[in-house]
Amino acid sequence: MGIYYRMEQKFGHLGISGLVRILAFFKVITWLIFLAEPGFGSKLDLDFRYVYEGEVWRLVSFMLIPGAAHPFILLFEIMFLLMIGDGIERAWGAFGVTAYIVGSALCGILVAFAVSAFVKYPALHNLAIYSSLLMAASRLYPDMIIQLALVIPVKLKYVGMLAAGWVLYAAFLTTMSLGTFLAFGLPMLACLIPFVVVFVPGMIRGAKQRGENAARRSRFEAAKLPATDAFHKCDRCGATEVTEPDREFRINDSGDEICTACRDAG
Repeated sequence: MGIYYRMEQKFGHLGISGLVRILAFFKVITWLIFLAEPGFGSKLDLDFRYVYEGEVWRLVSFMLIPGAAHPFILLFEIMFLLMIGDGIERAWGAFGVTAYIVGSALCGILVAFAVSAFVKYPALHNLAIYSSLLMAASRLYPDMIIQLALVIPVKLKYVGMLAAGWVLYAAFLTTMSLGTFLAFGLPMLACLIPFVVVFVPGMIRGAKQRGENAARRSRFEAAKLPATDAFHKCDRCGATEVTEPDREFRINDSGDEICTACRDAG
């Protein structure tokens, strides 16, 4: 965290307040343009064959492509982005959100550039980046209840698991060869690097701490006397606090432990 705070002090002015809201707004604008010109999306997506030809705006414009063309799905996407964006910005501030989103996009883009030495024209979809953002929100607010599909109440941590599962499915199961994995799957996985850096060390520490607590609890339970065992026993009649719970036990002058019944009997 020391590195992060130093970066925030030095580059905090570069944080964009409401960045997720801005991206959500431009997703709506892009969707409206798609309605008027259906082929417009091909000019925005991150296809490296065109980036190499000089269309460098694609390195940014692909972030503005909506996840689906259906208006209901778009509405759900925008509402979701606004909700998690505001929540993450409350937790991290503008610089933290900006660094996370830019870092996720840069990781995917740089890996795509790297694999272009082995395969032609890799590509990157922004859903991997927004999935990483959703996974971050699910770690920050795991018990927040949201309305999935505007109907089904579900905790945000489970939605984050679904997002992670989708990225893994798209990266591994939909790539049928090594070439397609390098071109499409590996850049998608690279978008999760900021999530791994920010959250996985804490998750490992938490799991280790839970294991230690469980072992400590186990040792404590094992050391406890069973409910049937007695701590006191009368040296005369053999009564214990288990067999005679109403009696009290005292040590006499000779060092013997005597119950009240035997003591009263003399």
